Amino acid sequence: MKIIRPSALAAGLALLGVSLAAQADVKPDPGDYTALPKGTDVVVLYQQNPRGDKVYSGGKKVADDLDLDMTVGVLRLIHFTDFFGTGYTWDPQIVIPFGQQDIGATHTKNSGLGDITFGGTLWTIADLERNEHLGWSVFFTAPTGGDKNEGFALSNNRWAVDLQAGYIKGLTDKITWDVIAEAEFYQDQRSTDAKKDTLFQLHNHLRYNFTPETYAAISYRHNWGARETLDGVTLATSRDNGTVGFTVATMVGKQLQVLGQVMHDTSVREGVKIDNSLQFRLAYFY
Repeated sequence: MKIIRPSALAAGLALLGVSLAAQADVKPDPGDYTALPKGTDVVVLYQQNPRGDKVYSGGKKVADDLDLDMTVGVLRLIHFTDFFGTGYTWDPQIVIPFGQQDIGATHTKNSGLGDITFGGTLWTIADLERNEHLGWSVFFTAPTGGDKNEGFALSNNRWAVDLQAGYIKGLTDKITWDVIAEAEFYQDQRSTDAKKDTLFQLHNHLRYNFTPETYAAISYRHNWGARETLDGVTLATSRDNGTVGFTVATMVGKQLQVLGQVMHDTSVREGVKIDNSLQFRLAYFY
């Protein structure tokens, strides 16, 4: 592989913090919109390993041989409880990312704490027996991460508000469909005042439940928008990116779930094309 143009590569690298932000976060996995019994606590630990070489802008490849290598850890703490005496279930939670990013093309390395996210989901349908759930989420991301202006994908140096609606429906005893619609709104970038349009995302998961404790799922995710500008100049064009994935998860005993997942970008209009992203997740319920 080769560098297409040094100037284009420099532009692509300058946008890493923009284009990777949606890749190096916690996206809703199969089953995440299940409303668990009130009083349940969950500790979740993720490890993600995105890899990518190509950078796209406006649908055109502007750089090759990027040699991006990320190792990301995420700690997520969740508590299911009653929503202020209404009888509805909700789950206040906090998500803390941390990790390391290596870019071979420029021999640069960043590591540290990422932007912390907090919020929760309120369920208006929470039926474990019928396997049907409808949840409404609000998450706030704070600019707490390190290397804020150095292209570190875990630190975007702006506040963000993420609204989601997630629905789970058991189609048969073995097959379950999860669909999540998402819109994320952004504050102007704090150091440059760069503006970023709303990012829209749609997540679909089709699960086959071998047993109540073990499933496999195929997923398709797509996102649109998030054009970024500074003083009328386009820094990043709107996304129109698609990703497919495969997930396997099982319970080990009554309290520990182990999940493995591989994701692959099928189309990228804007950002780094992730060739493969491996995720491993441990969730402890108590």
